[in-house]
Amino acid sequence: MAGRAARDMTEGPVFGHILRMIMPMSFGILAMMLVGIVDTYWVGTLGTAQQAAVQMSFPVTMLVMSVSIGLGAGAVSAVSRAAGRNDGTSTLARISTDAMALALIYVGAVSLLGVVFVEPIFTALGASETMLPHVVDYMTVWFSGIVLIVGPMVASNILRALGNAVVPSLMMIAAAFVNLILDPIFILDDVFGLFPGLGWGVSGAALATVAANAVTFVMVAWYLGVKEKLIDFKPEDLGEVWHHWVDIARVGAPACLSNVFNPLAMTVAMSGLAMARFGDSAVGGLGVAGRIEAFAIVPLFALSACIGAVTGQNGGADRLDRVREAFRSSFLFCMGWSLTIAAILWVTAPWLAMAFLPSEAGQSTAIAYWRIVPLTIVGYGITIAASAGFNGLGRPAHGMVITASRALGLMIPAVIIGAHLMGAPSGVIWGVAFANILAGGATALFVLTRAPMTAKHGKQRKRRAPLVDPVATEEAP
Repeated sequence: MAGRAARDMTEGPVFGHILRMIMPMSFGILAMMLVGIVDTYWVGTLGTAQQAAVQMSFPVTMLVMSVSIGLGAGAVSAVSRAAGRNDGTSTLARISTDAMALALIYVGAVSLLGVVFVEPIFTALGASETMLPHVVDYMTVWFSGIVLIVGPMVASNILRALGNAVVPSLMMIAAAFVNLILDPIFILDDVFGLFPGLGWGVSGAALATVAANAVTFVMVAWYLGVKEKLIDFKPEDLGEVWHHWVDIARVGAPACLSNVFNPLAMTVAMSGLAMARFGDSAVGGLGVAGRIEAFAIVPLFALSACIGAVTGQNGGADRLDRVREAFRSSFLFCMGWSLTIAAILWVTAPWLAMAFLPSEAGQSTAIAYWRIVPLTIVGYGITIAASAGFNGLGRPAHGMVITASRALGLMIPAVIIGAHLMGAPSGVIWGVAFANILAGGATALFVLTRAPMTAKHGKQRKRRAPLVDPVATEEAP
């Protein structure tokens, strides 16, 4: 198709393709982060138990979504490599269809099990008697509608694999806009005298999310199937389906684990092994500092969402020089953005701390964090960009080792040792900075000097030879 050919990323400036996708993705990610903040605000108006219930659900929803993100990474890898090989529209449609089918089967199973076992799950996780009914209300709706949340995620990844980041970003912004409108209507009993009786409390918060994503699901399904013709409903050989599923899962499973490592490391940094040793104010300061930093580095998250499509297409086309350039230019972008954010946070740290933290101890912790860690965030950016780039090449083991080395091998020991040796919150902060610098430096050195730039296409499926009529093949007299 002409539209898809225009997004061929094996030609033209490499970083130009990456930058073209980073900008819209950043706006989409920011919109979704804003929804999380607004959700927290409206649910907080219901009461402490309700707010705690939604926060209690967060680890479970993140675990489920991590697997979904992994499936999306697998879809990006499989589709982008096929596009780079010029496998043709029919092959791209088959891989895309099989990726969507795998995601829907997965979420269907999770939905059923989640609805049935939601109460035992959260009872085992320690939900209190006052909190449990609200958790069950929220998660029952969330589990019931998860197919409408995950479906658009995987479909958007397929579009990004073909170089289209604008449509997925518009879908994210549309979902966020609808969610923001529905939140007060579905959560509160009365909104300025309007919509009386529509408020469903915490269930309404989950329903607003599901309804917003239902709108996105319809839009992206139409675009994927009608506009791009990437959904193929014709019957297919089950062996071919299985072959595609294996190729997607081969990347998706390690990518899923990689998504868990960084939150786990941050949890340890906040725990009694590290920052919690210094009191609630220190924990609050670190939490606020991390949240503000997350907003500041959204372009780095967007980079990690986009680079896999570029490395996948160029790796599939055997354009190894362009794969290396994608990594190199991405690392330079991480450096430039890190220094920019570090300068801004260095200047604004005192005002931000006073605005978000009531105690002087919490403020001093946040200020120390913003004046140390952002200078090293280039290392974190390099690790997530490299991991996503290798996923695109079909080499997820490289990406998993990189993220695990930073989070498990460096950050967790560093924050624990720093807290004990320095005996102050600054020990934890320096531990995070140390992990960023060492992991980023080692990753950049490995990627630019030793790492393979070729795409790994997995095992080729053995096809049965067609039956041939011997009479038809006889040589004519």
